[in-house]
This record gives sequence, structure tokens and C-alpha cells, in this order.
Amino acid sequence: MDLRYEARRNVSIYAADLIERCIGCTIAIGSGSTVKILIDELTKKGIINKFRYISTSIDTTLYLRKAVARDIESGICPGDIDIYVDSADEIDPKLNLLKGGGGALFREKIAMLSSNRRIIIADETKLVERLGSTRAVPLEVEIYAISYVLKEIERLGYRVKYRETEGKLGPLISDNGNVLIDVYTGPIEDPVSIDKLLKNIEGVITTGIFPYMDYEVVIGRLSGAIDILKR
Repeated sequence: MDLRYEARRNVSIYAADLIERCIGCTIAIGSGSTVKILIDELTKKGIINKFRYISTSIDTTLYLRKAVARDIESGICPGDIDIYVDSADEIDPKLNLLKGGGGALFREKIAMLSSNRRIIIADETKLVERLGSTRAVPLEVEIYAISYVLKEIERLGYRVKYRETEGKLGPLISDNGNVLIDVYTGPIEDPVSIDKLLKNIEGVITTGIFPYMDYEVVIGRLSGAIDILKR
């Protein structure tokens, strides 16, 4: 048995049960493998077409269409969303998040900020003492500014490189047409300050640091239990 998969499935079932109580609502969906498990659970419940979806990536849109979801908005994020559901790459004890491993950080951040309720689902391996402990901090950067941004980040003392992918030469481009780069900060003592520091560099659109925004964090334990974390 894949204990991590089962933990992610358990929190996806929990989130699907919460969403089911909001039939007809507008639901923003993040990106990644855990979100796909959630979509699968909504399909199994037979309620996939009882909501309006706000997609944060082409990948999520395609998966929703594969599930035969009909009401999907992916062009412009509305300003008033009922529920946002997503996962995270790292979660610290203050419930700050590190996201963007899938490259959808800007759209995810906008959808999250536009939502009235924010639910984060993840397995316990995503819990860390400090953000940056296991992952680099992703940045979305305007293409024209890439050389300047790389130089400025190196001047701050961080190692940085643009993200590459198999099957394509050159940097990975986001759904918004921007460059994705990874900044190797190491463990971050003050995520809010580092988020502001990096965003203050001209050309940086956003970072993968998501300071606490009244999240409900649902953690699937490898034992099969579920913990609800709130501040």
C-alpha cells in the first residue's frame, strides 16, 4: 500500500465532503497531483458538475475537462470565489506555505486571495520546521527582466537558476508566458520578509511563498488519521 497516496486520498475525500455542502458554489482549484485526486473524488460522488470551477492552470483545466466538468473559467479570475482548494509543497508551523512546484504560483495566489474560504490539503511529509528546508523558492519573472533578476538575486547571496524541463530547450515558461526560476534560500526564518525582499526586485511578478492567509490546513497522516490545523 502506498501510504502517502492513501493519506492524500483521505484529505481529498474530506475536502470533497466539505465542497458537497456548497452545491452551486464557485470553487477555485489549484494544481498538482493531490488536486487531481480531489477531482477524482468529486467525480466518484457524482457531483463534479454541481459547481462552477475557477482553474489555476492549463493542466488543471484539462483534468477537469477529462472528468467532464462543464462550467470552467480559466481566463480571468473573478474577485469573489466561495472556496479555494489546493495543496502545498511545504507547510511550516505558522501555516505559511511554499508552493509553485507545478509552476502555477501566480494564478494560484490570485485565486487564493480572491476566495472567501481557503482549504489546503496535503500529507504529513509536507510539514517542515521552516520553509525552504526541502525545496527551492519558485519565482515567476517577466522574460525581459530575467538577466537583471538573476543578477540581483545572486547579489543577495542566494543560488538561483531558471527552471528547465525535459523535452524543451531553455527555461520553463508559465501559463502566463513568464519565466520560472528557483531560488535556493535554505531554511527561511522569516517567510514574510523574504517574500517582500524577492518581490521588490523589479521584474519579479510573484514568489512561491504564501504567507498565512487564514488557511484551513488538512493533513493526512501516514497512519490514516486526519489533522485539521488552524491558527
